[in-house]
Amino acid sequence: MPELIEAMRRHARQRPHVVAIRDPNRNELSWSELSQQVERTARQLARDHHAYLIHENHNTLANVLVSLGCLASGLCEVSIDGRFPLEVRRSMIERTQEYNWQTNSATTRPALVLWTSGTTDRPRGVMLSSTNLDTNAQAKLNAVPQTNDDHRLTLLPISHAYARTCDMGTWLLSGCQWTIDLGTSALDRIDSRNPPTLINTVPSVAAQIVNRLDRSDPSLAKLRVVGCGGAAITEATFQRLRHHDVEVIQGYGCTETSPVICSAAPGDTIPGLVGRPVDGWEVDVRDGRLFVRGAGSMLGYLNDPEATHQKLASDGWLDTGDLVEVQPDGNFRILGRADDVIVLPNGFKVHPQSIEAKLMQSNSIEFALIFPGNSELIVAIQAKPFSIPNVKAELAAQLPPGTRFRIEPIVPDLSHQNNELTAKGTPRRSEVAKRFAS
Repeated sequence: MPELIEAMRRHARQRPHVVAIRDPNRNELSWSELSQQVERTARQLARDHHAYLIHENHNTLANVLVSLGCLASGLCEVSIDGRFPLEVRRSMIERTQEYNWQTNSATTRPALVLWTSGTTDRPRGVMLSSTNLDTNAQAKLNAVPQTNDDHRLTLLPISHAYARTCDMGTWLLSGCQWTIDLGTSALDRIDSRNPPTLINTVPSVAAQIVNRLDRSDPSLAKLRVVGCGGAAITEATFQRLRHHDVEVIQGYGCTETSPVICSAAPGDTIPGLVGRPVDGWEVDVRDGRLFVRGAGSMLGYLNDPEATHQKLASDGWLDTGDLVEVQPDGNFRILGRADDVIVLPNGFKVHPQSIEAKLMQSNSIEFALIFPGNSELIVAIQAKPFSIPNVKAELAAQLPPGTRFRIEPIVPDLSHQNNELTAKGTPRRSEVAKRFAS
């Protein structure tokens, strides 16, 4: 039985009447009630190889029960974010149906299929085992300890790896209380009589959190840790959170690694760095490109052996596709995707994501993306207010001397409706580039 399910059962035995989980409507289940409903759900699920779970635009108690019921019964949950366009969701289901589920032995049977966000390519189904989920959640918990006195608030979709491991997985292992919600509006629904101590989020929401802390919002009075992933948090937001005695835990990983590879730890956090590798990983940096091997590596891509072979070698080394710098103290800095490196006519190489992250240190710049043009770089900016002189000055400091570039405003704003943002709110580079293709 997966350790996550065993942990739930232990809490049900030892603390049966303590609240385990609640939703924004204050519906709640104790650990005993949760365990009973998960067991009931596991029995009710069809004895098949897999079960689809379409997550609409909110996290629900029902979805959590089905997810845990699949894990307890040995079914594979195929988790699909309802915010993907309809044609993408149909493709996901088709690929699931085409997969030969009979080929897997008990030791390699997937427990969960999560889909990559599609930032650089079409979403791929990542097959994860129960061992992947157990070990990576424990590794994250080792890096950022929490206890059963903590209260975790989820703002991210549990149909994606970040919240699935760093919220759901650590909640089950630690026995803390969990409130499930979704999106920035969740900050307005916090019960100030029961404020959260832990929140995982993305940089844009972290900025909203610190604004509330500046106003002494009572609903955040007990907040002690903000985890931030998906992109680099600005140093200004980092320092403002630390001013309020809130630890800022930056981390790094990908869906294919369950997802956590690196995590900062309380008392050891540095702006711009994502911490050290968590337990269970071997790392190898080859010409700046990060390869990892360990218990968190995926089983493979659903119904895509060719892509699996390109990503995951037979000896277990997984190519993250990311360029990194390792600091003398072992902390990692993420430079960006190796495939995104732009070679200029003068031979200089530009890592667009590292420059974009520095541009977004300005609180007025929401998104910055750099693309290669015919004879110059295209720098696309979404900001309010929009200031070309400030952007020019920053670019001049970051780009090689003599680099030609053109600054373009992103108008209208990027949107999920136009498939330009992933479910976690980060830009899909290939989709945004289409705006400036001419």
